[in-house]
Amino acid sequence: MSAVAIVGVGQTPYRRSHKDLSSRELIWSAAKEALDDAGMGIDEIDLVVAGVAPDALAGEASVERSGMMGKGKPFVRVNTGGVTGSSTVFAGASYIKAGRAKAVLVFALERMGQATTSQQVFNTIFDPVYEKDFPLTTITMAALRASMLMRLYGYTDRHWAEIASRNYRNALRNPLAHLHLDVTPEDVLESPLLAWPIHRYEACPMSEGACAMVLVSKDRVRTRTPVWIQGYASTSDSYAMGDRIHRPGATLVDLLSLRLSAERAYKEAAVTDPRSEIRVVELYSAFSSAEAMAYPALGFCNAADGPRFVESQLTDPSLPVFNPSGGPQGANPVSATAMVRIAECALQVRGTAGDRQVDGVERAVATGQGGATQFSTVCVLGKDLVH
Repeated sequence: MSAVAIVGVGQTPYRRSHKDLSSRELIWSAAKEALDDAGMGIDEIDLVVAGVAPDALAGEASVERSGMMGKGKPFVRVNTGGVTGSSTVFAGASYIKAGRAKAVLVFALERMGQATTSQQVFNTIFDPVYEKDFPLTTITMAALRASMLMRLYGYTDRHWAEIASRNYRNALRNPLAHLHLDVTPEDVLESPLLAWPIHRYEACPMSEGACAMVLVSKDRVRTRTPVWIQGYASTSDSYAMGDRIHRPGATLVDLLSLRLSAERAYKEAAVTDPRSEIRVVELYSAFSSAEAMAYPALGFCNAADGPRFVESQLTDPSLPVFNPSGGPQGANPVSATAMVRIAECALQVRGTAGDRQVDGVERAVATGQGGATQFSTVCVLGKDLVH
């Protein structure tokens, strides 16, 4: 089974809308940057894997056809909701591990700025039988969980505000980010309530853009700084949120699918102590409270210690650095967001993240969350191969 390396990364800027660019132009902009970064041409690619979420979200039918490139190349589209981006990377990596390809170009595109009903599309992620009579949206779903975290573990809205403010400050160093806001915790708390206890500045924006990467097998690595995919896993949980609210040992806020994915990915990557071995973490957390919910599932703290872990990030430089790119609060191109997390981790491990670079990154972790967070992915990247 061949090892898989990331040798090329390309991204467009992320914006509310790219009205001046077609889908083809966005895809090719990211893909060409990734190919140039890898020092490869499209003729050297064995397979192209496209990640595009539902057509309704893009407001464009079969948008993946815009990205078909390379005459005669096998072409696959992946759609797994919010984890589309990471699932696309995993699909490409699986082809290489299986010996079906030596070099794969993966890309993910989001065009939700073209759609006028994106929130209605998001509202279809909930169980159509048991939950259809409740006014559930992505925002009220996040509010439900945030209030559970406050009741169970003692979080306050100040904790969410601190996380959000840090993400916005990080995004100021990322030229690709959609939002560049100098936001304090007080600004977050004073922003309008969307659904208690979620304030406007705790939520992600709606963004467009494309991300691409070149994956190769070990024998095709040419660059001096490949980034190795040391471990990855994807796990699904019960569709209905009601099934998870009072489940013993894994309630709605325990993120069972993320924990199981982390355990599997860590095992493959030989990670035994993520808190000390992982330097950078790029989390797919559309709300700042959702970021806090992910910390225990990823093994960085116990659930009951979550509030103290958030507070310690302000003073303890030995802790992992979370979302140095600004994360989804800086930009959230849904179909691509989980791939962006992996791409940003690859840049960090390679030491080419520019102003947002973190010192001493040997390993990084990227996550993805989809649906009503019943789909979770975890990817461990590192400078070295794991034997």
